[in-house]
Amino acid sequence: MQVALFATLFVVTIGIFIYRLSYNFKLLRIGQGDDDPRTDNPLTRLGYTIVNGLLQPKMLKDRNAALMHYLIFFGFLMVSLGTLETIAQGFFYPVFNLAELIGRLYPLFLVGQDWGNFLVALAVGYALARRIFFPPPRLQTLSKAAKLDAFIILAFIFALVTSALWVLGLQNQLTPHGGLIFSVLFTKVANTVFAIDNIQLAYRTVWWLHCLVLFSFIVFLPFSKHQHLIWVWLNMFLKSRKSSGRLRPLVIDEQAETFGVGKVEQFSWKQLLDGLTCVECGRCTEQCPASATAKPLDPRLIVHHLKDATFGDNKNRQLIGDIVSAEELWACTTCGACMEACPLDIEHIPAIIDMRRYLTLTEGDFPAELATTFKNLETNSTPWAFSSATRADWAKGLAVKQLKDVKQADYLFWVGCAGSFDDRYKKVSRAIADILNKAGVSFAILGNEERCSGDTARRLGNEYLAQMQIEENINNFKKYQVKKIITGCPHCFNTLKNEYPDYGFTADKVQHHSQFIAELLADNKITTTVAKTSETVTIHDSCYLSRHNDIIEQPRTALAGHQTVELPRSKKTSFCCGAGGGRMWLEETTGTRINENRAQEIIDSGAQTAATSCPFCMTMVKDGVKALGKDVAVKDIAEIVADDMVT
Repeated sequence: MQVALFATLFVVTIGIFIYRLSYNFKLLRIGQGDDDPRTDNPLTRLGYTIVNGLLQPKMLKDRNAALMHYLIFFGFLMVSLGTLETIAQGFFYPVFNLAELIGRLYPLFLVGQDWGNFLVALAVGYALARRIFFPPPRLQTLSKAAKLDAFIILAFIFALVTSALWVLGLQNQLTPHGGLIFSVLFTKVANTVFAIDNIQLAYRTVWWLHCLVLFSFIVFLPFSKHQHLIWVWLNMFLKSRKSSGRLRPLVIDEQAETFGVGKVEQFSWKQLLDGLTCVECGRCTEQCPASATAKPLDPRLIVHHLKDATFGDNKNRQLIGDIVSAEELWACTTCGACMEACPLDIEHIPAIIDMRRYLTLTEGDFPAELATTFKNLETNSTPWAFSSATRADWAKGLAVKQLKDVKQADYLFWVGCAGSFDDRYKKVSRAIADILNKAGVSFAILGNEERCSGDTARRLGNEYLAQMQIEENINNFKKYQVKKIITGCPHCFNTLKNEYPDYGFTADKVQHHSQFIAELLADNKITTTVAKTSETVTIHDSCYLSRHNDIIEQPRTALAGHQTVELPRSKKTSFCCGAGGGRMWLEETTGTRINENRAQEIIDSGAQTAATSCPFCMTMVKDGVKALGKDVAVKDIAEIVADDMVT
């Protein structure tokens, strides 16, 4: 009778579990195809999944939470062995005896269960207390439903492991084994509280209680946000192996009625999987510059919106407007801090840009100030209102040649729009040219044949306009047989290196000027000397170098010899200047200014000079320092090296 009851409960439980997972998986299939090769290099992907799934290195950024999570995770792995024993006992009662099967290993198994259940109970107790009494900011902003979900899951786990300790302790009273500590202590207390004297009856009763908790937990899991325990392994395995700075191309079909994503079924299946995987821990929100400065955007909510749009009742709701607001989408700087922070490898930015594409190309609904930006890009091939005929004027009087005159050079110096038209950044272009000439590098520029790289238009959702610029640039690259490129801008670097291959052009080498300068110094092509009285320098890492493209040490190598100080938020965790994602051309009208937040950190470092490597960063940091009324010099790395060069 007991075996039949157990078998019935087990089959029903597993049936509900599988049905719900199948239902969730079926909903993923409404998504579109994904152009990323998600299954190439399977052994590399498998290794990545195992290492990151088990060790969870991104969790270490919050060490207290990491320790708690490790105890729950690894303790639960041990506890799961005891669960298997429980299931076997249920199906083969009373003949199943694990002690007889594994012999001398059984006492060791029991000790493992004793410690595993205790450590999980300890960690869950801390997790519950933390959420109730001293929750971090990222947990305070959770929705009521998400908070309740978390409490239910933690309560289930706590009940599961404490009932397991009780079962283990009662079993030990019936058949004593040495080495058990926590289950024995717990059982003594529980037996006293409940005045238990019939140990055999108590054992069977608590064993069934433990089974009911286990079955209830299994049934609840696929309805909960904690089903990430199941989907995260697939999500990690399918992670894009390309730069996080790359946006997938949008096919411009003249016959199409819509572009981008305006309905949930227009997302890719991988984006829908991201929504299902998200546990809403808020680590992305904690690092987001928009969230930190009280903008409408919360990256966690973007993924939650995606989940809501997929699994919620959307008969009378529009994706953009009713579920996701346009204000959220336009607040994103595409800095990648959310994706870098996420321990589950969720890809926030592509979903945001896909919805921007819908607003811009399908609805024509974009911030009013972008109308001028788009017009300038269309007529002048630059976001600025300057004629492309003056694009090479910055180089007058310098030994800088144009490809139309020399036909071919070892390197194309891609100057970029800022380096060509922005008065402050023209000085950086001159510094780069000076360094290249001193090093004897064979290089040339495109001059007025250069067009905007497409970064700005792409990230503002205007893929049609971006592809016009990209096509012209690629035609010129092919005409002049361009093989190697040095850029003066991280955004151009990212686009040329990571996105142009999607449009039919792959250079042999694309380097940001900080990379190239570091190589010149290493090869002794140029030498520098730094005065002992040189001022302290701090490096502001560009998001599109450090996070999106893992260029971290080269800017520091270029400044070797200078007295430097690191900012608290630096390298992979650098704080955005606020101008990425096309935000350079949009005003901040909500919350505090992102660039002033970053400028204050630079000021607090005590450095006299802030070294940048991006035209947007230079402008934003300079304006932020000025707004705060402080005297901190803002220079590009190329300018500092050019000043240090031995002639």
